[in-house]
Formats: sequence, C-alpha cells, structure tokens
Amino acid sequence: MRFSKIFMLAIGLSLAYNASAQTDVEVLVERLTELIAEDLGEDFDFSDLADRLYHYKQHPIDLNRTDGSELRELQFVPPLFIDNLLEHRRRSGAFVAIQELQAIDGLDVELLRLLLPYVTVRETSPLSGTGVGELLRAGVHDLMVRYGRTLQRRQGYAVTDTGRSRYLGSPDQVFVRYRYQYGSDLRVALNMKKDAGEAFFHGAQRHGFDFYSGSIYLRSQGRLRDVVVGDYALQFGQGLAMWNGLGFGKGAMLQGIAKQATGLQPYTSSNETMFLRGVAAAVMLGKLEVTPFFSWRGIDGSVVPADDGQMETSSLGQTGLHRTPTEVANRHAVQQWVSGANALYQRARLRTGLLAYYTRLNTAIDPQPLLRNRYAFRGDELLNTSFYYHHSWRGVYLFGEAAYSRGGGFAVMQGLIATLHHHLSLALHYRNYQRNYHSFFSQGLAAGSSAVNERGFYAGLVFHPNRKVEWTVYADFFRFPWLKYRVDAPSHGVDMMSQFTYTWYKKANISVRYRYRQRSENAAMEQPHRFVADVRHQQVRLSGQYKFGARWTMRSRFELSHYQKEGETAELGLLAYHDVIYKPIAGRLSGNARLAVFGIPGYNARMYAYENDVLYGYSFPMYHNDGIRAYVNARCRMARQVDIWLRYATFIYRDVDEVGSGLDAIAGNRRSDIKVQLRWRF
Repeated sequence: MRFSKIFMLAIGLSLAYNASAQTDVEVLVERLTELIAEDLGEDFDFSDLADRLYHYKQHPIDLNRTDGSELRELQFVPPLFIDNLLEHRRRSGAFVAIQELQAIDGLDVELLRLLLPYVTVRETSPLSGTGVGELLRAGVHDLMVRYGRTLQRRQGYAVTDTGRSRYLGSPDQVFVRYRYQYGSDLRVALNMKKDAGEAFFHGAQRHGFDFYSGSIYLRSQGRLRDVVVGDYALQFGQGLAMWNGLGFGKGAMLQGIAKQATGLQPYTSSNETMFLRGVAAAVMLGKLEVTPFFSWRGIDGSVVPADDGQMETSSLGQTGLHRTPTEVANRHAVQQWVSGANALYQRARLRTGLLAYYTRLNTAIDPQPLLRNRYAFRGDELLNTSFYYHHSWRGVYLFGEAAYSRGGGFAVMQGLIATLHHHLSLALHYRNYQRNYHSFFSQGLAAGSSAVNERGFYAGLVFHPNRKVEWTVYADFFRFPWLKYRVDAPSHGVDMMSQFTYTWYKKANISVRYRYRQRSENAAMEQPHRFVADVRHQQVRLSGQYKFGARWTMRSRFELSHYQKEGETAELGLLAYHDVIYKPIAGRLSGNARLAVFGIPGYNARMYAYENDVLYGYSFPMYHNDGIRAYVNARCRMARQVDIWLRYATFIYRDVDEVGSGLDAIAGNRRSDIKVQLRWRF
C-alpha cells in the first residue's frame, strides 16, 4: 500500500512539473472565495490574496527556510500537512530536492499539483550587507495603472440641485499600484484609488485620489522576523479578537474552517477598511515571537451632536465610498487608535498565543435605541484579550480560541480536523459567541455577519478515494440567542452543502453541488405584532471544464436557485453560462470571454458568479432579473516587461426600463463597463 502511494505521487510529481506553468492563480482565488463573495459585495477587492499567490510564484517558498508561515499564506495548504512537513524536516534534516515532498503524510496528487509552483529548495542570500545601489539595480519594480467606467450615465451625475444628494465627482475609476521587492526580504507597496463618483483634485479629494495606502516591509533581519511601517494587517488565532484583511470559512475546501493566521503582513489591498496604519514588528526571542503594534487612522462614521452637546457616532462606515455630500461628511470623521501586543510560543507541533490590545475612539459610539441594539457596543474605548492554540498529533489537528472584551462578554470556539483514513477526513467546529461580546476586528467563523450573538456546530466530511473523485459534505447548525437586524426574536438556522467532483487529470472536470440554507426573518405581512417566518434557500449547480490542448479551455455552469419565505410566493431562478479561455504557454496574446443567460424573477433568489477580469481585478457580479451577461478580456504583451489588458462587460436586461436604483439608476435596459490596464515591470 505504501509503495503504491509513493509510486502514484512520483508519477504525479513528474506530471505536475509539466503542468505547473498552467496552474492559474485565478482558479485558486475562485475556489477560496466563491462561498464568501456574496457576503462581501460585488466590488470587494480580492487582490490581496492574488498578490500573495503571484509573489510566491515569482519567489517560491524555500522548504528549508520556512517556518510554515509562508505556506499558511497560500491558504490552500492544510495545516496538518504543514505540521507534517516541518516535523519531517526536523527528523530527516534539510530537503535536498523537492521530490522529497512525496514522503510526507497528507500529500495527495491534487495538493502536489497546486503546491509545486510555490515551493523550491535553494540557497538564499540575506538582505544584510546589501547597499542602496544593489537594491536599486537588483530589485524589481512593478507599476500598474487601471482606468474604468460605466458607459451609461447614472442618475447621481444628472442631479444639479446642490440641496439634493448627488455624486460630486466623475464616473471615472482610476487605480494606480506600485510594488518594489528585493527577493522576499524587502517589499514596498503603494496604492492610489479613485472610485466612480468621487472627486479628483478638488473638493474633499483636493490632494488627488480619495484613498492612499502604502507600506515598507522587511523580513528575516536577525531577531526581527517581520517589520512593517505604514499600512498593515494582523491575523491571530481563529479571528475572534483580531483579524484584518480577507478571511475564509465554510466552503468546498474543508480546511477553510481552520483559519490559517499569517500574523503580521503588509496591507496591499485596495479595500479601504479592515486594516491598521502605523508600525508593527514581530520579534523572535527563542521559541517566543512577540508582535507589538500601534495604529492611528481616520475611519468613516456618522457623527452627530448628542443631547448633552457632545459629539457621538451613531454608526461606522464600511464601504470606503465618498461620492455624495453625506459620504464626504462621514469621511475619516472618527479617529481610531489601536495599540497592543501578541505573544506566540511554538514548540514542535504546539503553538499557543496570547493577545491583548486597546482601541480608542475620539467620539463615543451610541447606536440607535432599538431593542436589537440592547447589547451593542457603546462608548469610546475597548480592551480585547484572547488566548488561542493549535496542535497536531497522529493525523489530528486541534485548534481553538477564547476571547474576552472588557465590560462585555466572551467568544469561544474549538475545532478539529482529523484524517480518519487515507481517503476520508473529518472536520468539526463548535462556537459560542455571547450577545455582548465586542470587537472592531473580529472575523471568526460565523453564520451571521460577525462573531457575536451566535452558537453553532459545524461538521464536514471529505471523501477522496482516488485522484479522480472527491466528495465534500458539511452541515452547520446555528442559533442566535438575541435579536438581529430584520429578525425581531431569537432564531435558528442550518446551512448544508454537498459537492461531488470528478476530474480527468490535467484534462477536464465536472462538479455537482447542492446547498440548502434555512434561517428566520421578520414576516413581511402586516400584523399587529410582528412575527418571524422561516426562509429556505436551495441551490443546485452543475459545472464543468475541458481543456483542448495547451491553449484552449472551455468552462460551463448551469445553476438553479429556489427561494421560499413562509407566507410568500416562491422565487425560482436559473443561470447558465459558457466561457472560452485562450491562454498559450508562450505568446503575446491571451484572453477569455463569457456568454451568460439568466432568469431570476426576484432579488432574493439572486446568484453570484466568479468572473475573469484584468490582472488583480477579480469580480463576483450579482445576477437577478432576466437577461444576458457577456464580457471579453484581452491581454497583449507589448514588450518583454510591458503588458496591456482590455475588458468590456455588459448586462442586457429584458422588459426593464431602468437598471439599478437611487443614484445608481440608469435609464434603459443596459449597463456596460470598460477597463484598460497597463503594467510595466522594470
């Protein structure tokens, strides 16, 4: 049995070497983000994940140098395999060749294929002793400029009455991205962004772009493991107390329920929330890693005078958009200071951490006096503490965290991922987030929008009898002990999914998915006393992909969505699309196109679908109503270090006189968008 496994992996290793050039970052981004995309919105920027994957493709992770943190950044590598890899290196010594991966428990052909482009075995030279001239000569500069706009005019640009809400800027979208890196030890990042409707070099944005973000990142400098000056992200434990940037959870990749914290990282996304600004460092003291951090930045908030004449904040903004007079007035209206430290101890397969940080605002938060807000955070300061751990032993990976907010409640979770058999794995996750637990930076696994007011239990299985077949199932049962938005009573629900995938290695795959979600919501019917109704949402998806040689790929999906709210008419929607992808191994031109048809009568049965876009420009548009969706992307390599991307995308709706609503409304039945992007590496 052992010999046959090694023999199959050896074949897979040779095949994966040939296929590694065709391993697409886009495929990984889609698999990791597809189930969370509908909760994040159409315009959420996933480039932070893609940036990491592209970085490690260009600068592969040295298996002899890594402590596992870089592998955790990839997000698709199971934590149990990472522990097994480090244990193998401790017992057997440094890797001599990458082929030694096949001797590590937990590696299958699919993981090997995904992992190979991102790892290597090599000698590395440290940054110390390198002069400024060498940095400028040997470092890599990457400059990217993107322009986009909607071709049709939105209502917000037509309003001329200064007393009404309107867009203050042009419909142009402009994004400038600069990167410099010297190996893996020095990186500089700068982002500048203007959203559609925002002013440019006038008004509130008189200094040009609405959003500026930058950082300088140093790595592996003696005791200083990581240092970031500027914008940064912190990810500790399972995200109950501190988690900035993108977080994952339930999905077809079972290991997603165990969040893989990356600690301190530079913040390189163009999302204007969920990050810190200041200075932070990770210092190694033997087996102890200490990360002190300080942040000071302005955040959006609705600041109004209180009854006592003092100013207070009724709500904090999360969109990062500053297009209308109200949005501009809320821009950076609240000052936020964050300071604290994290201590992480590691010994063999055990990692334990202790986190404490203090958040201060210049104006107190006082939410609306509604019954559901009875336990909501009030005040201008908050102290959070957390203890977390993870440990692996004989095919079992245990992880957990307990967090506390001073003056509030607790949040606790415990999880397990176990290999029951070479072909069968189990995942369990229990959580209990009290209704009065508070954190400004929490992203723990939850059925609700945040890790508060929730108890739940998740169980999942993945059956992988051979490299062709994978069957994943999970069920998540949860309860909300207190009221929520649009739910005026304690409630409960369930989220279940089953997905079967059959793969012809390197050639084609087909996947069938069923997902069932049940939750509660206020009834829409007029009643003397509002009551809560059951809402059931079912989705069935059939998708497939086939490669024609080394250049062409065809991809299709057919999906049904059924929505039923108690006492109301059911909604049944369908979506079907076909993609054509042209991507030669070498050549100046590449591109892809999609044609989709959809019939979704109501907003509640809406669906989301991943779309290829320009580089770092991922999108998950929402489909509803009846119509056609089409897009085409083209990339041309103008010179060895210069690339240009072009994109045209359109929605054409049937029997519709207006697209969108409010200030975003467009007269007619069409919405079309264009993008042009230039990238220069030097």
